[in-house]
Formats: sequence, structure tokens, C-alpha cells
Amino acid sequence: MSGPIPVLADARPAPVLRVGGPTLAATMPTAMLLVDYALAWKAMPTPELQTLAERLPPDLVEASWPVRAAMAHGSVLRGVLLHQLPADHPGHTDWAELRRWLAAWPDEFVLGLIDWGIDSVTHYEQPPRDPEPTAAQITPLSKPSRAMRRDAAQVLEWWNVPNPGERAGELLDPRAFRSTLLDLLDAIWDGWLDRAWRDSLDAMRATVAATPAPPPGCGAAQWISLVTGLRPDEQYAAAAESATELVVIPSPGLGRSLSLFADQTTWVLFSPHQEALSNRASVAGAERTGISVGRLAALAPAMHALGDRTRLAIALHLLENGPLTMQQLADALEVHQSTISRQVTALRRAGVVTLQDDRRVAVDRDTIRETCQTLLAALD
Repeated sequence: MSGPIPVLADARPAPVLRVGGPTLAATMPTAMLLVDYALAWKAMPTPELQTLAERLPPDLVEASWPVRAAMAHGSVLRGVLLHQLPADHPGHTDWAELRRWLAAWPDEFVLGLIDWGIDSVTHYEQPPRDPEPTAAQITPLSKPSRAMRRDAAQVLEWWNVPNPGERAGELLDPRAFRSTLLDLLDAIWDGWLDRAWRDSLDAMRATVAATPAPPPGCGAAQWISLVTGLRPDEQYAAAAESATELVVIPSPGLGRSLSLFADQTTWVLFSPHQEALSNRASVAGAERTGISVGRLAALAPAMHALGDRTRLAIALHLLENGPLTMQQLADALEVHQSTISRQVTALRRAGVVTLQDDRRVAVDRDTIRETCQTLLAALD
């Protein structure tokens, strides 16, 4: 034999693929996450969630700012409930039981939860840790940690919470935090989730019961398609394929969207629909695309900006003619330059256009393309 021995990549073990039963441990914090998105006027998978957000008492919205920030919309709480709620606990299907379990959290555990949330937010855009810590590892604290005192105000500032320095103190009081969290979850339950949970529970259980075992050689993205009847978009497909364990769970309120959460386990949430129930026999039968919740929510600024007739006309004219000055846009569209200036400012804030060094306005084709492609994928 001559020549060097080729270097071979380490073989990755096949991921563990399974379906989980419907559980409020996943559904309740996901509803909290979606409501927080809706409060920021991000696009929602179902209109009921936007209506729910609009009907929340203003004082509750104001009081829950630090809670929503420290829980990263609700994703931190989702990890905690999925890892910490005992498998046989009645709170998986009964909100009164789950609420009782939450209300019984000792102050020391609540401080550990807040510390965990602040740490999770501060590490959000940093490289993944190996191994990635899980919410099963929360350490109770007898008093706020040094990191909590140091980083709480920064986390609230990142979340655009008014008066972050002053309100950071609210994250050091476990009893107030627990009370506000329960008030917010009660409002979500009473305002929407109670009805949605009862209306969809039979369909969710039927979906789980009808799901076959993963076929030989089934990949993670294929498993999502088999269970949900939806193809995961590129973002979620890539995340799924890198998972070591993938659990797909039915949950109400997601429409055609998928919601993914990953630590050492990757969880994918979806809402069952009739096509999913009829596509059990073949992975190839699932042709409709599932848009990730984050990708859907990110559409809101561009959609809002393009919802105005003048702003849409500006974007279309720039797409056809390339970068132009404010005066050239005013002349072409036959409107006053002050109107163009005001509408261009709105488009810039939404990331639809940019202002070049020579003061010409240029459309951001990537933003337009992403918006259109996401909408087209939702219509597949």
C-alpha cells in the first residue's frame, strides 16, 4: 500500500426519534412565548394569539416585562417544565395541577430559575457549550448570585424593557417573580389556552396514537414530516439533523408553523391538522412546508412597512429602477418629498431599504426575497 491513509470522519450515531404526548409543560410556555411575540407586534401563526395579547390588562403587560425578558419570551420556562415536571404528574394535562406545582416552587428554586434564565439570555448568541447545559441542572440559590446582580439590567436593556436599571431589582425578588409569572400564565389560560387545549386535545392524542415507529434509515427531518405532515424549513431541518434525540410534540395554536427548542434534547412542537392524520403511511406524503415560529415572527416589520401603499410603491420602484435620490422618488411617484422622506424612514427601520453614502435610497433585496419566500412557503 502506498500513500497516506485517508482521514475519515467519526461516524455519528443515529438520532433517537420519538413522539411525545400533548403536555402543558410544552404548550403553556410556548403560548407565553407567542404572546410575548404578539406584544411586540410580530407575525403570529394564528390570529387568536394576537387578539389575546391585545386583551391582556395593561398593568399585567407592564408588570411582566422583567419576567418575560428573564424567561427569553418563554423558551427558558419551556425547558424548565419539560425537564423538571415529573413524567407522571397530572399537570401535563391539567392547568390547575400544573399551576399548583409552579406555585409550590421554593424561593431558592425560583432564584435558581431566574439565574438560569439570565445566563441563557446572555449566552444566546455565543457559540454552543459542549455539553450544552439543560434546565434539569438548575441549582437552587439562597440569595441572588453575583452574575444575576451584574447582568440583570443588561438583559432587560437587550429586551428593551423601560428603566432597565431600576426594574432589574424585580428579578432579585423570587416571590414577586413567581406571583407575576402565575398572573401572566393565568391570563393566557383564561383568555385563550383553556378553550384551545380542550378543543384540540382529542386530535393531539389521535395524532400521537396514529404515528408509526420511525422507518429504517429515517432521518430527523423526515421524522418531523412523518409526524406533523409538514416539511420543516431549512433552518429547522438543519437543527433537526444535528440532534442526538428528537422529540415531536403536538400543541395547539401553531397553525402551519413549527416551534423548535434545543438543549441536549431537541423538541419540535406542531399543531395537528387533517392532512397530518392522513399522511401516516408515507414520509413522502407530507408536502406542505412548516415555517419556523421565529422566521414567521421576523416577517412582521417588513410586512407592516410594505402594508402602506406609498411605501410599497417606493419599494417596487426601487426594485425596478435601482437606487434613487429622495427627489427622484418624489418625482417618479408624484408625491411631496417630505412624504417620501417620512416613508423611507419607516422602510429603513424595517430593514427594507438602506441609505447609501451618496444619499441614494436602495432596496434590500434579501429582505424582500426572504419575506416573499416565507409567504410562498406558507402557501405551499
